[in-house]
Amino acid sequence: DELQRMLQPLGELLFPGPGCVWDGHHCFIVRYREGEDLGLDIHTDDADVTFNICLGLDFEGAGLQFCGLMGAANHRKRTHTYRHVKGTCVCHLGRKRHGADDISSGERLNMILWNHSSTYRSSNEYREPPYVKEEGPPDAVCVSYTHDRDYGLFKAYPTGKEHLKGRGWCPPSEFQYEGFKPDCDKASRGG
Repeated sequence: DELQRMLQPLGELLFPGPGCVWDGHHCFIVRYREGEDLGLDIHTDDADVTFNICLGLDFEGAGLQFCGLMGAANHRKRTHTYRHVKGTCVCHLGRKRHGADDISSGERLNMILWNHSSTYRSSNEYREPPYVKEEGPPDAVCVSYTHDRDYGLFKAYPTGKEHLKGRGWCPPSEFQYEGFKPDCDKASRGG
């Protein structure tokens, strides 16, 4: 695809390894607006390198929160808040934890391009990523109601997402911070 060919040199420059030899991609549009999807839970992408292009419309809020790389000691620590501006693009590794804050007014459209490299995905760096013990409790902005076992200790579950309590996997028990407590033990949810 032409867009991927145009962006490949930038990916290679910024992210040697994951940014090299792209041979697959997935491109889609996301929309955030009042009364519909307001934001997006903290997550990682099924991509080696992601390009996120703001197409606009008029909107307030909906910042993009960045946390550490999945598996790093700081993977649930806030590293940056990116403010979308129509016509700009943010580029990041797919393993970078991130999520969209709720939109406060208007409508925002973004084109997302997930790039994949089968060469990188066959490497030890990808297949056996380094995972280390967390340095301490997470920043509340970097917890995920979908993935984190201690989400409820830092934030209330969003309406309609309470059923996810006790279903998280992150952090894996051997890498959890000192004093970690899950928000729900498996026995209390019947698992």
